[in-house]
Amino acid sequence: MKDLIRKILKEDLGYWGVNGKNMGPKLEEESKGENYMFFSNLKQMRRQLDIMINEFDANMVNDTLNNGHDWADDHITEAKVNIDQVFDFFMNKLKDEDGEYITDMLEERWSEKYKKSIDCNNVKGFSQRAHCQGRKKKK
Repeated sequence: MKDLIRKILKEDLGYWGVNGKNMGPKLEEESKGENYMFFSNLKQMRRQLDIMINEFDANMVNDTLNNGHDWADDHITEAKVNIDQVFDFFMNKLKDEDGEYITDMLEERWSEKYKKSIDCNNVKGFSQRAHCQGRKKKK
């Protein structure tokens, strides 16, 4: 697991100094704009979430949370609340005066045919995985 995480950080994500405390993403010169930390933090959160969701053993996480480390669950809950607020703020920026979304991107929906075609035993990506988890909860 440790080697896999190092590989992801160093090779796949272009991190430098994968040796403990000296980690950080390589930033291209043009990415160092006025708000580069905002985007850098979003990318870092996505990388960390991807590792926690796809690489961490769920039983280990459950055992850890149940054995005195429920503070981690509290932090994730609070982080979600904060992300929701920022997301909602930017979503509202995409609306016109009538409250309609300016972009068609937000109105795309999966067709019923597509939803039925998803093989929950062989999901492709986070969205399909979330869809299958929701399908299981309904049963």
